[in-house]
Formats: sequence, C-alpha cells, structure tokens
Amino acid sequence: MPNLDLRTILVTYICGNLVCGIVLTYLWWQNRRHYHGLEFWALSFLSNFVGIGLLSGRGVIPDFFSMLLGGFFLIAGTYLLYKGLAVFLFGINRTPLHIYALMVLYLFLQFFFIYVSPNFGIRNILFSTMLVFFSAQLGWLLYFQADSATRKITGFVCSVTTIFGVLAIIRIILNLLIYPGANPQQSASYEAYLYLAFQLMYVVLTISLFMLVNRRLMIDLEADIIKREETETELDLSRDKFAKAFQASPTAILITRISDGMIIDVNDGFTKIMGFSRDEVLNKTTKEINVWVNPDDRNKLVQEMREKSHVKNFHFDFRVRSGSIIHGEMSSEYIRLGDEDCMLSAVQDITERKRMEDILHLRLKLWEYSLTHSALEVMQMALDEIETLTGSQISFYHLVDEDTNSLSLQAWSKKTLTDYCRAEGTGMHYSIDQAGVWVDCIRERKIIIHNDYTALPDKHGLPEGHAQVIRELLVPIFQQEQIVSILGVGNKPTDYDQRDADMVEYIASLVWSIVAKKRADEQIQQLNEKLAALALVDELTQLPNRRAFFLRGAEEISRSKRYGLPLSMLMLDIDRFKTINDTYGHARGDMALQCIARVLRDQVREVDLPGRLGGEEFGILLPNTRLEEALVIAERIRKSIEALQCKQDTEVCITMTASLGVADYNRDMQGLDDLFNRADTAMYKAKNNGRNRVEIFKED
Repeated sequence: MPNLDLRTILVTYICGNLVCGIVLTYLWWQNRRHYHGLEFWALSFLSNFVGIGLLSGRGVIPDFFSMLLGGFFLIAGTYLLYKGLAVFLFGINRTPLHIYALMVLYLFLQFFFIYVSPNFGIRNILFSTMLVFFSAQLGWLLYFQADSATRKITGFVCSVTTIFGVLAIIRIILNLLIYPGANPQQSASYEAYLYLAFQLMYVVLTISLFMLVNRRLMIDLEADIIKREETETELDLSRDKFAKAFQASPTAILITRISDGMIIDVNDGFTKIMGFSRDEVLNKTTKEINVWVNPDDRNKLVQEMREKSHVKNFHFDFRVRSGSIIHGEMSSEYIRLGDEDCMLSAVQDITERKRMEDILHLRLKLWEYSLTHSALEVMQMALDEIETLTGSQISFYHLVDEDTNSLSLQAWSKKTLTDYCRAEGTGMHYSIDQAGVWVDCIRERKIIIHNDYTALPDKHGLPEGHAQVIRELLVPIFQQEQIVSILGVGNKPTDYDQRDADMVEYIASLVWSIVAKKRADEQIQQLNEKLAALALVDELTQLPNRRAFFLRGAEEISRSKRYGLPLSMLMLDIDRFKTINDTYGHARGDMALQCIARVLRDQVREVDLPGRLGGEEFGILLPNTRLEEALVIAERIRKSIEALQCKQDTEVCITMTASLGVADYNRDMQGLDDLFNRADTAMYKAKNNGRNRVEIFKED
C-alpha cells in the first residue's frame, strides 16, 4: 500500500471542510426565511474546520489547543449537525440531557489521557466512540422518529451518517489491533486512509444535505401548488356562493369605493328598497343619486371605516328614488378589490322599528311632561314631536263638541306659530258647518288624507295669515262614539300614507287621554280648593272662621318665638247684640255682623288676620305689633264701629258699639290659648266697665 502524506491529507481535509462550510452557509442564507436549523449545519462544518486545523498544529501550538480543544470542536461539529437536522425536520430545538452529559464526560477523559496518562490510541477510540454515538442518534432521529413521508427525503442523509458510524467502528477496531502511533504526525498508515475516507464522506454529506433541502423545497412547493389549487377551487365556490347569497339576500347589499362612494355592485334587495334599477346606480356615487339626506353621515361612516375597518349599526336617513325619507341601519366591512379600498355594506330599512321606538319614547315623555305642565303645553309638545316624526311643517289640535256642532282651536305647534301661520284663532269657537274640507274627518267620521289639497273642488279660502296648505292628514278622536278632538298635520314633503295615519291616530288618542285626565285633575283640584276655602271661611261674613284663625295664630306664635317678634291680639264683642236680634230680627242681626266684618277688613293691614270666632265675637291677630300699637288699632276700630250706620237700601239704620280687649304675647305663655284667654279676659273687663271701650289685659 503506498504511503500517504498525513499532513497533506489534513491540509486538504481542512480546505474541504472550509469549502463545505461556505457552501452550507450559502444554503442557510438562501433558505433562512423558509426553514430553521440550516445555520447549525454551517456551524457544524466550520467547527470541524477549526477542530482539524487545531489538531494539525500539534507541535506548533500548545497541546491544550491542538488536542483538547481540537477534539472538542470536532465533537461539537457532530453535535451541531444533529441539532440542525432535529430543528430542520421536526422543529425540535431542545437537546436531551444525556448528550450534554456524554460530551462533558468526553472532555474529562480527553483531558485525563492528554495530561495525566497520555495515550494517543485511547483518545482515538474515545473520539471514534463519540462518532458512533452521534451516528446512532442521527439514525434514530432520521429513521425511527420520522414518519413515512419524511423518511423518503432523509434516506440519503441517513445512509451517509451510517457510513460515518461504520468508519468510526473500523477505526476503533484498527486502533485496538494495530498500534496507532504516539501522535497524529506519527500515526499508522491506515489513519491516513481513514482521514481521506472521512474527508470524502464530509463532501458526500454536504451533497446529501443540499439534496435534503431541495427535496423538501420540492415537496413544499408541490404542497403549496396543491393548496393553492384547492384554495382557488374553494374561492371559486365561495365566489359562486357569495354571488348567489349577494343577489338572493332580502337585505339591501352594496359594494362601494371608500374614496368617493362609487357603487360597484348592488343586489336585488337594494333595488327594491331604494327604487332604483341596478343599471341606474352602477358606477355612480351615492351622492350622485342623492341617497344621503345628511351628507355628513357619509363622512362619519368613512372616518369610522378607516379607523376600525368595520362599522356596526350605523344609523342614518336616506332618500329613495320617490323622494321619501327612510331611516336605515348600515353595517359595513372593509374589502380590497384589485388596488382599491372598498366596503361591503348591508342596509336595513328600520323606519317602522324606529317609529315604534319613537312612539313609545314619546308616550313616556308626554306623561312625564304632563306632570308639571298644563294641558295646552302638552298639546303643543305633542304637535312638535308629531311634526318631527312625520316630516310635517304645520300641525294643530282642535277640541270638538258634537252636541253643539262646534269646535275650538286649542293649540298650534311652535313651528306653525313662528314660521308659517299668522292667522288669529286660538281659543276661537266656531261652527263645524262653517269649516272647510278639513272637517270632512268629522262629517265622514274617519281619517282623511288630502295629498293634493289645491285640487280639491270644495275647499274654502284660507283666512289672512294662514299657512298655505299643500297636503294634510286629519285624524278624529272618538270617545264613546263621540268625536272629542281632531289632530291635523300638513305639508309633508312627500305624500301621507297609512303608516302616517296610524301613527298620528295613536299619538292623538294618547294626547286626548292625557288632556282629558289633566282637565279632570284640574277640575278636581279646583273643587278641592273651594272645599278647603269653605272649611276655613265663615259663610256669613266671609272672614276666616275659628279654625282658620287658630291655625294662623299657631303659625304666628311659632314665628314670634323663633325670631323674637312682637305679637298682639284683639278680642271684639258687639254690645247688646241680643237686643238687635230681638228688636230688628235675625236677618238684621246678620246684616249687622256683615257690617262689622267690613269695618274690620277696612281698618286692619294686609298682614293682620280678622276672624269671626262665633256669634257676635271677633278676633284680630296683629303680627309684629307691640301692645301700645295694638291699643291704637283697637281704639280706631271702636270709633269706626261707633260711627257706623249699618243699613241696606232704605231699610232701618242700625247703630252699634263694641267692647275690645287687647293682649300681647310673651315667652312665658304656653301658646295661642294663653294669648286668646288674656285678650278675652280684657274684653270682658271692657264690658264690665261700661261697654264701648278698650281694655288692656293686666296680671292683677
């Protein structure tokens, strides 16, 4: 066998590993975005390059670098090849712990047989054993862990790694049978052939890795082609389904360009709701066909679409071909058609739903409003709301009295009063026979719609200042088969229809029920106020009675206590009143009491309270009045009564005198009863002292 120069083989080995490392680095760079793990292959060959380089420098560089680190880099290269295949094929980036443990043991044994007990042969056996181990690991990974599809592309690499293991076993056997020498430079000749074989296998390994990547690329490409074909088939099917669903959907669906709102496609549901044909709207913008009642609505829609890429339950008013206004609800999704941003929108006509919601809201609003407002204000508010709901410009509410065949104008809407109608008539009563065609709702006892008012032959001329009528809707309200009111709206931009009639009828009935209740409540309140007044007023003199006097007196006592204000009371009794009754009769006696009441009302202040306490006895409360001031008032009243000539027409003139007692309140008193008793005591003192005089209460 010819001798081979081992140094030359090592040099070519180093160069071959470098070239293979560069080739695999290029392979990694080209496929780094598609696959992971290729970088470990490049590092594996570069690690072998460093390891062989260090091993070849023995004698020139220290043994630590040439033998220990050189062997480590060679084993590390084998490990990196294993890790790269595990990541590339299976995505396994975790290394079993026993591999790390074995590599640490290998380094320890290498160190021992380099420095403690130098032995080149054992080191060769250790290195070859590690190669056998990693070949077995690779075989297990590439064959037993791979599925059948993966084994089809890993067979070549598996064969190459198996050959590496076989070469390593051969090297172990030769090292056991034949002395290998003291170092790589003096090794046996078979070592040169083995190095040559390993060098050749590294080249073959590089080729096999290249083929592995190419095979996987081909398989992935075929899979992508199949998937794309399946996707295109599904897309075609989806397009067909979408087209059918798009056209068959009862909901209005349209595709528009976001930038300017140009309509790209619409379905039959859109044409039914909007009244346009498909050809009339295609390639036109929504503004061109005048869909948006409020153009700012589209700007808001586009802004929300750009921010969120979708819009849910966007409410707006849109105009159909006939000119009618419909309330819509739109939900849109962003789609890309070619190079243009578009949106797929579904539109629902929710006019009826919104009407019902508005009516229910108005019902609650009217009832709440009626709690603090008059019936007239409730009528006007209802008219304002009805105009908004129907799009009308004028409205009125009349009360009807079928028994007298008359009606009265009760309320106009605010818009009617301020913008359209200047005619007088609020509260005016006039005969139904004199009214124009609008009272046909009373004559025919049903809802009347005049959508072409000017063409009516029997219409009357409108009074000066009255709003010009174009079209009108008139609704009579029945109660027990009697028409009790009429609610009318007019001048809607489009024709009134049955939906308008139903809504206005419902609201008109609701208004009447509220108005009727308000009127009944007001009548009850008035009656209650009258009853309350009667309960506190003396029927004969129209002065506060004893109950009212003592209620007010208790309030004045509390005020005097709280603020320290003076309070006085006068008690008055007509002298010899029994003689007046006996002489002139009880009718004249009653007249005398009424004359005394007039004097008291004339002589006291607004804050004072005169009252009839019973029979011919009167009391007068004097708030914020001291005793001296009360004495002056009492004397003035006494003189007025003394000078009084009480008569009616030419009847007998009655003259009278009165005795008065005066007392003032102080904090030692328990309440109004004490003040009353003191004033009463002073009054009887005046009677006992000769009558027709004023006495002040004194403790003695």
